[in-house]
Amino acid sequence: MVNKKLFKQLQKFDPELCKVLKFSLDRQISTLSLIPTDNAASPLSQYLKGSALGNDFIGHNALEHYSRIEQLAVKRACELFKAEHAILRTGNPVAASRVVLMALAKNGDKILSFNLRKSEHCTGEQMKYDFIKFAVEPNTFKMNYEKVRYLALKNKPTLIIYSPVNYPHNIDYAKMRKIADESDAKLWIDLGQNAGLVAAKKIPSPVPYADVATFAASDGLHGPQSGIILCKKNLADLLEKTVIETGHASLKKNVMAALAITFHEVNCEEYSDYADAVLENARALENGLKKSGVETFCSPTENHLVLAKIPSDKDGATVASKLEDAGLLVKAEKLMTSDDKISYPILRLSSLDPTTRALSEEDLFTVGLTLGEFLKSNQDSRAINSVSKIVSEMVESLPLFSEDWLPEEEILHERDAELMMKSMIYGM
Repeated sequence: MVNKKLFKQLQKFDPELCKVLKFSLDRQISTLSLIPTDNAASPLSQYLKGSALGNDFIGHNALEHYSRIEQLAVKRACELFKAEHAILRTGNPVAASRVVLMALAKNGDKILSFNLRKSEHCTGEQMKYDFIKFAVEPNTFKMNYEKVRYLALKNKPTLIIYSPVNYPHNIDYAKMRKIADESDAKLWIDLGQNAGLVAAKKIPSPVPYADVATFAASDGLHGPQSGIILCKKNLADLLEKTVIETGHASLKKNVMAALAITFHEVNCEEYSDYADAVLENARALENGLKKSGVETFCSPTENHLVLAKIPSDKDGATVASKLEDAGLLVKAEKLMTSDDKISYPILRLSSLDPTTRALSEEDLFTVGLTLGEFLKSNQDSRAINSVSKIVSEMVESLPLFSEDWLPEEEILHERDAELMMKSMIYGM
């Protein structure tokens, strides 16, 4: 195989870099990640990203200059999400977020944001905004839309931002749209890792209600690292202009092609099955945690996300570090509430990557049970070894991307696959 030959050549030519590559691959194979932003790309997306298209560049000296690949990717994105306009040229969600902020808000503007989301992307003198928080209520762990409306009418923000980070429920987008209209604000919804579930129509879509929607293709969609901006037509020219003025005017054709195939794959039956499994596995993970006696917030989950309460006598960063030693990757955070004095230490967990690797509901229940028992333990070496044994047995024969999720109609004949591989390596 060409890949094996190249790997051996790399091993001889640059052993230091090869060691980094091997470490990353070994880590991905031998660990189980419940981190929401961890998810393997589809083999089709990976193939196109590594293809000879990487030698070709898309230039944008004017707004009307689109390559054929970009036209295809934009068309597919708009059709998939029922969006009026799509911008695919930013390389990551941070870049996409900064473009939206710089296009729609001026220095000193008030921004009403769920959990102060997007304030972390504001750096530099040109991005100083007055962020105002809204969050879940500390007694119900639900959104109080009347309180959000009060804050919006009182502060008259330029933007209202909602991002589903740390909230495993579907919100009422129509109510958010009405609040934005009443306060004369633009509504920006970040889909986050829910983008795939939205695209597969498993959870409600915010796109019809939002002035702007953003997400990455690499989390729930099995695509390349990227930043996607969807918007209403009346904002298209302003956002396109800001993309170019901030230096995000182009992507190489390989990444654009990888995005195009990603949007195509999501339309397939196999992806719909994957999205169903993500939801089932999230519920199984949550049920496993509950069975162990660990409290979960905002239950029952309605998407990929599960929030596990960290015991008050434990430190989140230390818990995550010990679990990493056991081969189980988690993300420790704080669940904010509308009361600045009340927050809760949590593990923010996701069923996305385990589902990509073909773990079942029974597996995720076991993971939840194991994780819960560890949280309640004294977390000594014996407890770490117990988790390690279960994780090792579970991932031993798992692929990084299960063939169950590959669209059958895209499977190639052996000779065609060989020609494509040569094209990818040699640019033939």
